[in-house]
Amino acid sequence: MNPPSAAPSRADHPLQGIAWMVAGVFLLSVMDALSKHAVSQLSIPVLIAARSAMVMVLLVPWVLRSGGWSALHTRRPVAHGVRGLLAVCSMLAFFESLRLLPLATVIAISFAAPLFMTLLSVPLLKERVGVQRWGALTAGFFGVSLIVGPQALDGDLGLGAWLALLASLFYAASMACVRWLSPTESDLSMLVWQNLTMGLAGAVGLFFVPLEVAPGMWQIIALMAILVLLGQRCTFRALRLAPVGVVAPFHYSELLWAALFGWVFWQEWPGVHVWWGALLVVSAGLYTLWRERARTLIGA
Repeated sequence: MNPPSAAPSRADHPLQGIAWMVAGVFLLSVMDALSKHAVSQLSIPVLIAARSAMVMVLLVPWVLRSGGWSALHTRRPVAHGVRGLLAVCSMLAFFESLRLLPLATVIAISFAAPLFMTLLSVPLLKERVGVQRWGALTAGFFGVSLIVGPQALDGDLGLGAWLALLASLFYAASMACVRWLSPTESDLSMLVWQNLTMGLAGAVGLFFVPLEVAPGMWQIIALMAILVLLGQRCTFRALRLAPVGVVAPFHYSELLWAALFGWVFWQEWPGVHVWWGALLVVSAGLYTLWRERARTLIGA
C-alpha cells in the first residue's frame, strides 16, 4: 500500500473522476460560503491564523502515516516560503473581496486564475503561448471586464473587483510554483509548508488586530479547515482517476453553488452581465485547457 504522500499510479475511470471532482467543488463551495460569513465576524489575520492552525492539526495523522516529520524534509525551503507567501496574499485579497462583493461575483472573477497561470507560465516556466491561446486569454479577460460591470467602462473597477483579481493573480502564481516544485516535492509536503507559512503570517498579523473571536466562530473555523482538506483531497483523487481534460471543466460548477448560496443566505443574485462574463471566462479557460492537453499529446 502506497503512503499517502506518494504519487499513486494513474487510472482511467472518468465517471468516478467526475464524481470526485463534483464532490470536491461542492465542499470547497461550502467553505467559501462559510468564509463570507466568517469575514463579517472576524478580522482576516485571526481567520487565517486560526484556520491554518486547525489545518495543521488535521494534517498530523497524514504526516505520521507517511513516516513522520522526515517526510517533510526539503532542500527547497525558500521556494516553499515564496509559495506560502503568495497563498497568504491570495487569501487576504480573496477574503476582503468577500466583504465587498456578492459571493458568485467573486467566484466568477476567480475563474480568471487559469488565464493568469497561462500568462505567468511564459516568464516563470519558459513555456510558449501560441496565437490561439493569446486570443483565448484576450476573450477571457474581456469576460472579466463584463463581470465587474459598468464600472469597468468608467475606468473604475471598484476595490472589491480589484481585490478579487489580485486574489486570482496571486493564486495563479502559487499554482505555478506547484508545477515548479512538483518534480521534487510531495502533495503532503506542499500542503504542510503552505499552511505553516500561512499560519505564521496570520500570527504576525495578530500583533496589529485584536484577538477577538465571536461565540460559535471556532466551530465554523474548524469546519472550514475540514472542508478545505476534504475538498482538496477529493480534487486530488479526481485527477488521479481521470484525465485533467475530463474532470477540470466540472470545477466551474462552483459558480452555480456560489449563486445558490448567495441567493439563499444573503439574498444576492448575479446580474446578467456576470453570467455572460463568466461564460466568456469559462470558455477561455476550457479552450486553454484543451490546447494545453493537445500540446502535451503532441509533445508525447
